[in-house]
Amino acid sequence: MKHRLQILILCIIFGIGIIAILGGMVLYMDAGTPTMTPTADRTQNSPAERPALIEEIPPGVPTYALSLSTVDVSTGEPLGNVSVYLDGGYVGLTSTRGTMGVLNISPVPKGQHTIRVTKSGYTDYTQSVPVPPPAPVKIGMQAHLLVTVQEPGSHNEKIDIVFIPSGTTYNCIKREKMYSTGYVTDRSAFVSDVNRIVHESLFTLDLVTDNTDPIPADYRDRFNIYYFYDPAQFADAFDGYAGTVPEKVWKTAPFADIVIILYPAYYGPDTGSPCEPNGGVHPGTGRSWMKTPANEDVLFLHESGHAIFGLIDTYCGSTEYWQNNPDPNVWVSQESCTDEARTNSWDPSACRQIQQVNPVACTKQFWRWDPDPDIMHDGYSGTFGKASTRRIAYTFNTISARGTAA
Repeated sequence: MKHRLQILILCIIFGIGIIAILGGMVLYMDAGTPTMTPTADRTQNSPAERPALIEEIPPGVPTYALSLSTVDVSTGEPLGNVSVYLDGGYVGLTSTRGTMGVLNISPVPKGQHTIRVTKSGYTDYTQSVPVPPPAPVKIGMQAHLLVTVQEPGSHNEKIDIVFIPSGTTYNCIKREKMYSTGYVTDRSAFVSDVNRIVHESLFTLDLVTDNTDPIPADYRDRFNIYYFYDPAQFADAFDGYAGTVPEKVWKTAPFADIVIILYPAYYGPDTGSPCEPNGGVHPGTGRSWMKTPANEDVLFLHESGHAIFGLIDTYCGSTEYWQNNPDPNVWVSQESCTDEARTNSWDPSACRQIQQVNPVACTKQFWRWDPDPDIMHDGYSGTFGKASTRRIAYTFNTISARGTAA
């Protein structure tokens, strides 16, 4: 009996030991396992998507409404569509209607806060403000002189175009140039016209060129496009044949292949020459520019034909002519024209001398092939024919190391 009791006691002790060992192992394993506890949302949003953390205001902390206004520091004009960030969180855009350039932020806790404002074409600005502020918060933003419209590549690989606004246009009633406030007091009007003429005229070349031997499909990506806007000085589209460009433009954009002076629409009725919208080109090495009205898309293409692609006028008048090799659209003789036509499987009989009968008799010792309506003949209607299209394609395909068409 005594022996059995001893065995029972040993079994109990052994069992307790096993349980202790197993318990220790469990504790050890738990110590090495990370514990999952509730945490805040760790999703990283972009600044434009991240809301201001107004909901984290502790209970009992006084809150206020903060009214912010943004203006162009050079002109004092209100700026709408300005992105506003409070303490790193995006809170909205300043108004473009009613009381322009204003954004009301609420609720904002009492204390010191950081406001950051951003807008395309302007330098980002950050300012510390106390809440409640001692006075309405007004932030002036400095506009860039040179703003990118499209920059898909380096200056060495693209054609660089810089648009600049004109402070003048033409008065068809008085038959003289006139100073215009169209762009001088309204930067957004100029920027809107630049974007429209780029996308509805320059970027529609594939629709107005010959599609049997088309220009490169990616031709839009072969441009770097900018605009220059300085409230202190503007171009003068009617100072000289092609207008004048401020020296500051060349210093700011020394890489420009062509500067385009954009001027507001003519004032008064269009009664024909000399009161029809006109363009002009000043060709040159390193400094080439042209002028064009903002509301004449075809005329823009005609002048671009000269300034960007080296095309020659095919009308008969007081302009310059030469055979613009290679891939010319004008030839010095009928034989040269017919030889080119045969080489390209065009109809040689379409070669004809540049001349007109009315309203004034005119004849030039040069020949053309492209059929009418030809943009380089009219300037206000038509398309680019086979010869002009080949020259345009040549320009796109032979951009030199500096970015200028060879």
